[in-house]
Amino acid sequence: MRYRWFALLVVSGCVVSLLTGCGSLSWHESSNPKLASRPVITAPPIPPEPPPANPPKCELPIPDHWTVDAAVTRFADKHHKSFQTQLNRACNYVVPTQKVLQKKGLPPDLVYVALVESGFTPKAKSSANAVGMWQIISKTGTRFGLTQNKWIDERCNPIKAAEAAADYLSFLYDTFGNWPLALAAYNAGENAVQGALDKSGLKTFWELLEAGWLPAETRDYVPKVYAAVRIAREPARYGFSYRPGHYVARHEKVSVPGGVKLSWVGKQIGISKDDLLDCNPELCKPMTPPGYTEYELCVPMGCREGVLSALATRSPFDEKPEKKFEKKPEPVRTTSSPAIHKVARGDSWNSLSARYKCSAKTLAAMNGTKVSKALKQGQRLKVPVSSAPVRITGKGSRNQAVAMSLPARKSTSASGPKTNEKRKNPAAKKTTHYVVSQGDTLWTIAERFHIPVKTLCAQNDLKPNQIIVPGDPLAIHAAPQESLRTGKRRD
Repeated sequence: MRYRWFALLVVSGCVVSLLTGCGSLSWHESSNPKLASRPVITAPPIPPEPPPANPPKCELPIPDHWTVDAAVTRFADKHHKSFQTQLNRACNYVVPTQKVLQKKGLPPDLVYVALVESGFTPKAKSSANAVGMWQIISKTGTRFGLTQNKWIDERCNPIKAAEAAADYLSFLYDTFGNWPLALAAYNAGENAVQGALDKSGLKTFWELLEAGWLPAETRDYVPKVYAAVRIAREPARYGFSYRPGHYVARHEKVSVPGGVKLSWVGKQIGISKDDLLDCNPELCKPMTPPGYTEYELCVPMGCREGVLSALATRSPFDEKPEKKFEKKPEPVRTTSSPAIHKVARGDSWNSLSARYKCSAKTLAAMNGTKVSKALKQGQRLKVPVSSAPVRITGKGSRNQAVAMSLPARKSTSASGPKTNEKRKNPAAKKTTHYVVSQGDTLWTIAERFHIPVKTLCAQNDLKPNQIIVPGDPLAIHAAPQESLRTGKRRD
C-alpha cells in the first residue's frame, strides 16, 4: 500500500512539472521577439473533390440511366422489325456521314441521330415541316447554308444536310457544354432548353428529365439516341444484323449544265428519270436547277463517262419536245348494203348503240330480239346502214364491223381482213446463276439482265432495300434475247 501511494505521488509530480514547463516555455517565447516571429506550422487544408469533368467533344459516352435501358428494350423487342429495316437503310449512308462528323471534330456515333429522326429517309417530312434525314426546318437550313427554292431543297441531300446538322450540333455543344443537353436542344430548340435550365435552376438534362421540365417528346428523344448508339455498337447482342463496314458507293458525280432534263440524261446512260431522282433526292423537279453553270449530278456507278461523252457530242438543249401520242382515226368507208357486226367480248346493247348512233331498242328490233336479252360473243348483228363504220385494219381488232351485202354474205366475209393472226411465241426464259461481285447492287444487276428490280427481288425472295454482298448467289430468270427495247419504258 505504501508503494502504491509513492508511485501516485511521483506521477502527480511529473504532470505538474510538465504543465509548469509548458507555461514557462509559452511565456519565454512570447517575451522573446525572435521566437514569437516564427510562423506557426499547420497542416494544409484538404481541397474539395473536383466535380467530374465532361468528356471531350469528340466522344459520346452512353450514360447509365434507366430511360436508355428502356429505349433499348423497346427497339430490341417491340420495334425489332422496323429498327432492323432502318439499320439496313443506314448502311448506305453511315460511312460517308461519319467522315463528315469526324472532319468537324464530332463523335462519329452522332450519325444515329438521323436514324431516330427519320430512319435514314432522305425525303422524310414531318408535320412541323422538318425535312430530310436530319429533319431540318427551313429557318435552320437557311441559317447553316442550305439552298431551298422551287428547284432544289438541299435539306434532302444526304451529305449537305449532314454537314449542316453537324455544324448545328457543334454549336449546341459549345452552348450547353455536354451532349445530352445539346441533343435535347436539337429536338426542342436551344431556347426551350435554356429556358428550362433558367427557370428550374437545374444543371443537367437528366435532372430536367426527372423533374419534367422538358416536353415529353424531348424527354424520350435523347434516351432513344443513346439507345440507338448502344445497339449499333453491339448489334448482335440485341439480335440485329448490321454491317456498316461493308459500304460500297452506289453513286458518282458528274458536272451537268443547269436546266438539263433528267429524261435526256437518262436516255444517254439507259436509266429512267425516276431512278435519277432517287439518286438526287434534293431535286424538286426532274431537271437540274436552271442558272447553274455546272451542277453536280449523282448518277449510278459506272455511268459518269457515258454522260460526259454525250455532253461532248450533243447539246442537251436541242432535244425536241416529246409529242403526246394521238390515236389516228381509222379510215372509214361507207357502204350502201346492210352491215353486220360480230359481237366481241365486252360488247353490250348500250355500247353498240352509242357506236352506231342509234337507240338500243332500235338495234334490238333490227335483229328481232329485245334489249333484255344478253348478247353472246361471236353473235352477228345487223347494224344501221347509214352510220355503219367499216374499219380497215391490218390486224384483227377487238370490235370489228364487217360490211357485207346480205345476198353475198359468205364471199364478202371471206375476203375481209383476217382477225386471228398467229403470234410468235416468246422465247423460253433461261435461268442464270449469278454470283454478286464487288460494286454490284440489285439495281445494276436488274439493269444488266434487263428485268425490273421487283422481279429480281421476287425471284430471289429479297426486299428492294436489302443489302447484297460479294459472293451472294442469285438465280435470274430472263429471256436470253430480252433487251431494253422490248421492256416497258418508265420514262
